[in-house]
Amino acid sequence: MSLLERLTNDYKEAMREKNETKKTVLNLILSKIKNKKIELQKDLEDADIISIIKKEVKEILETIGFMEKANKVDDVAIEQQKKHLLDFYLPATMSKDQTLELVQKLISEHNITDLRTQRGLLMKELMANYKGEVDGGLVNEIINEMIQ
Repeated sequence: MSLLERLTNDYKEAMREKNETKKTVLNLILSKIKNKKIELQKDLEDADIISIIKKEVKEILETIGFMEKANKVDDVAIEQQKKHLLDFYLPATMSKDQTLELVQKLISEHNITDLRTQRGLLMKELMANYKGEVDGGLVNEIINEMIQ
């Protein structure tokens, strides 16, 4: 079952259960998927849908940050619930230790000697082959630690 089918089935289930939060979140994601499909004029693959969900999670995290500053505790809880709902549809990413091992392996495989100048090569390789598995921000953090 594709991710789109899973999202659609879960949306229908949320409607039957009258789960308003889940229904609202999934409706938003499905509409963004539909808009992207119209924009690209082709069916979206799971990787495309995952990037849409990740973008929405990022927006939710920004919203949570603003709400925490404004001391809106009830609204923060709702946004965290939405984030948790969307996290369910995202693939599991590697831990920091696993990512560090992968970075070190790729450095040795590609004979990277200077991370300052060859950082782009490493990032290109990681994102091309491990896009859904690694967190780009975490990779960036690890590389910065290795440079220092």
